Amino acid sequence: MEVILKIKRKAPDQAQSEQSYSVDLAEGQTVLDAMIKVREEQDGSLGFRAGCGRGFCGDCAYRINGTGDLACMIPAAKAAKDGEIRLEPVRHIGVVKDLVYDMDSFLFDKVKAVDPWISNGDGATSQEKLMEPEVAEDLQTVMSCVMCGLCDEGCTVIAVDDTFLGPAALTKAYRTVVDPRNDAIPRQLKNIEKPHGVWDCTHCFEANGHCPKAGINPTYRIFAVRDMLIKQGISHKPAQRYHKSFTSSVKHSGWVDEARLAVEATGRFNVFGLLKLLPTALRAMRRGKAPMPYMHEKRPGAADIRRIIERAERKH
Repeated sequence: MEVILKIKRKAPDQAQSEQSYSVDLAEGQTVLDAMIKVREEQDGSLGFRAGCGRGFCGDCAYRINGTGDLACMIPAAKAAKDGEIRLEPVRHIGVVKDLVYDMDSFLFDKVKAVDPWISNGDGATSQEKLMEPEVAEDLQTVMSCVMCGLCDEGCTVIAVDDTFLGPAALTKAYRTVVDPRNDAIPRQLKNIEKPHGVWDCTHCFEANGHCPKAGINPTYRIFAVRDMLIKQGISHKPAQRYHKSFTSSVKHSGWVDEARLAVEATGRFNVFGLLKLLPTALRAMRRGKAPMPYMHEKRPGAADIRRIIERAERKH
């Protein structure tokens, strides 16, 4: 089978360009096989990352015909569209050369920032802490993450704010804060709810869709960490205001008063923050989508919804 690889090339301090290579492949060979064949037989200057070739190391994560994936796990015949395979670096990342990118700023520095280590006191006086089988099984699933960064590549928040910790680092944080042997859980939870942390996730579920490993589900891990923070007590003030306003609004009317939520989450006395909301509010008003705060009509069954929330609050 003959395919055309169209590869994004970039030398240091130069603009990105595209170069095409014709490759003859045997049945069953992968996109990574095609890349290796180009480098070994046609162009030794082609730069790319690859390791195990079996989907365990995450090194060969690229955009393949517009979709993030592991090149070693995709048969070339499946990837090809009209006989062509376009290869480019993943999004939201600095390119070093060709398909080699800066994993430190993209991923590894963020993982270090969440302090993903197990702390067991001084080791001498700490009591033995047992782990339930279901917890161990869950952690084994999370630890199957190969650090490919594809969940971050698909993240809609990183697309506009590259300082967001991202689902990969937050999944690493989950691995430590649910481990019963860890004495540092309260501190680590507070650490990841700082600005650009766990509360910035918009729950778009793109991380789940981009993850190549079954069962990890980074978005669900972020939800679980948030639940732990709610039980421990939210210290991040904007998130604290948002959670309180959301709950109060639903208790009052049975659904969310968006205008009230925007005002209270920003802070009623935060003049500069409220002024930033003004352009959005004006656009909403022009389209008839800006109800007055605290004037939200109650939906049918609002009293029942209030009782459910109050029962949950008493329980926790």
